[in-house]
Amino acid sequence: RQSSGRELASGGERWSLDTTGGVSKLFPTGALLMVKLANQLTIDLSGDKPQASLSNLSLSLMQPFLRGGGYAVTLEPLTQAERDLVYAMRSYARFRKIFYVAIAAGGGYTNNPYGLQGLSPNLGRGIGGNLTAPNIGYLPLLQQSATINNQRKNVAALERLLQLYQAFKQGGQQSELQVGQVEVQLLNSRFQLLGSPTSGNSQSGIRGYLDSLDNFKLQLGLPMTTPLDLDDGPLRPIRLQLGRFEEIYAQIEQVEAAATKYDPAQPVEQFRARWRALLTESPLAKGTPFAKSIGERLDSWGPAKLTDDQAAARLAQLREERRKLLDARAERQLKGVPEPEAEARKLALLQDDIDLGDFDRLVRAYEAQPWTKLIGAPARAAAQAGAFRAVSNAITLLILEARNDRLALVRTQWPDLPPLPVGDAGTDALAVPLDDACTAAIQTALTNRLDLMNARGQVVDAWRQIAIQANSLQGVFDVRYDLSSNTPAGGNNPFAFSADRSDHRLTFNAQLPLVRRAERNNYRAALIAYQRQRRTLMAFEDNIANDVRGDLRELRTLAQLYRIQQRVVELGYSQVDSAKLTLLAPPGAAAAGGQSDAGTQAALTQQVLQAQSNLVAAQNTLYQLWVAYQTGRMQLYLDLEQMTLDDRGVWNDEFFNRTEVPNRATPDVWHRPGGERLSPPQPVGAGK
Repeated sequence: RQSSGRELASGGERWSLDTTGGVSKLFPTGALLMVKLANQLTIDLSGDKPQASLSNLSLSLMQPFLRGGGYAVTLEPLTQAERDLVYAMRSYARFRKIFYVAIAAGGGYTNNPYGLQGLSPNLGRGIGGNLTAPNIGYLPLLQQSATINNQRKNVAALERLLQLYQAFKQGGQQSELQVGQVEVQLLNSRFQLLGSPTSGNSQSGIRGYLDSLDNFKLQLGLPMTTPLDLDDGPLRPIRLQLGRFEEIYAQIEQVEAAATKYDPAQPVEQFRARWRALLTESPLAKGTPFAKSIGERLDSWGPAKLTDDQAAARLAQLREERRKLLDARAERQLKGVPEPEAEARKLALLQDDIDLGDFDRLVRAYEAQPWTKLIGAPARAAAQAGAFRAVSNAITLLILEARNDRLALVRTQWPDLPPLPVGDAGTDALAVPLDDACTAAIQTALTNRLDLMNARGQVVDAWRQIAIQANSLQGVFDVRYDLSSNTPAGGNNPFAFSADRSDHRLTFNAQLPLVRRAERNNYRAALIAYQRQRRTLMAFEDNIANDVRGDLRELRTLAQLYRIQQRVVELGYSQVDSAKLTLLAPPGAAAAGGQSDAGTQAALTQQVLQAQSNLVAAQNTLYQLWVAYQTGRMQLYLDLEQMTLDDRGVWNDEFFNRTEVPNRATPDVWHRPGGERLSPPQPVGAGK
């Protein structure tokens, strides 16, 4: 609004309204179209013409033919934006897998090359843009829990052993030194279970586990006060298998306790039936091939079949046959000839018959009641107790055959490691040769890796930039058309455009490519960037191949170590049992080579403690190998880009997500397909 005095040349009251509207369009060829319409409306309240409207229409169309023209140059920003979107989608899809592995297996994670605040490689507890969570992981936390359970079992076993040694001390069979050694071992085990800060390992024991559990809550984004109970599904196969071994050795202790239960008032005629029931109906023997055959074998040695002289002659004959077989074995060993499997089986069965013959001989001696001929009640009681002890020791040795049957069954129930199918063909990387497995895995990774696809796309981007910069080296040749048209001045018709009031102009603009120093530098920089991107891609492919080969070698090594560790655990249980049997042997029976009883007991104490310590270490190593294989398997499928996630972001893997392991052992495992009975394994240590 403009207000002026009437005495002025342009005085009066005047309103004006200016509007401008325009449209521009960039065509894929590089042509640019611009249309603009401008209008000015004037309302003069003091003049003769109170209203006037003036419009201007302009149109401009420019098409470059050399520099700046063409589809490639014009559409490059749109092309790059679309490709960046695809890169971001691939990056996010891969980040979800990296994030899952970090939560499940531990370790850091980034969103490279699209790094976000809080996802940088620095995993310290910074405040601000670099705030990150601890990298504990679910599987390592489960491993800590399993280790603590093993330590608790170890403490319980040492507590029972200490009670036994204290009883031995009261009976004069162990010295204060041996009792103190067991107690020190127990205290050290409790020390490790609690997890002292002075141990040098902040993650050990209950304290370390609780700290790790809190850190895992931070990793999940949960409050510290939230109760959290971990599902032990991934470790359940190992836990169940170790439970089977522990059940067998617990049943052995039950049999030993039942065998040593002494009642001098029990009628002698019931003596043989009691032992028969223990050999056939005890939890250790029931259902085994030993329990099914021992009845007939006992009858073959019984008084109904053989007299005392006949039983003694048969036992002597068996010992002579065993001596000949042992001599033949010694000769073969001297000559370096391997022992036939049939000979080893024959020797084992012969030893079983000899043990059974010794047991029958001792039962006959007990049934003869030689203590009745002694004078004095103490002498008769001591003789009867000695005869009973001899039978109980013999039956403890005899029942080991049932233990071996059960151990042979349990050894077939070790959980198998999850397979490693690779590629579309499903090649098992554990079954095929290493070179074939590496070839299939590398081909799969180079085909499926999302970040590698981005790297290849960036090479194409760098190649396109060469063409873009090359276009800037060309000369300039543009054709431009301009149109300008106005409505009559002073009128009130804003759309009265006419050719008489229009101006047309056609312009040709040409420029020689003479001064192009900056463009030439940009072009050379594009060439260098392309070569750099190519080499980055080559290095990326080599690193992927190296990671995959390393993953496969590690997994195959872990698979072999897992099979070896199975045997180590089996021997650990056997050594603990054998050491306890030797410890519980009659006083003085273990002394040999002129060694004193005190020295023998000290050596036996160290043997028991060392066996118990080795068993715990073997169990912990077994869990460690199992978790390491699961973690390495995750990393392999992440490197292969074969990790498929569901809508929750959880890996669709039937082996890792399983909660129960089917019992692969059936009753027919006691026999081979041909009907041949499995030969009992030979445990290490005392006994058979």
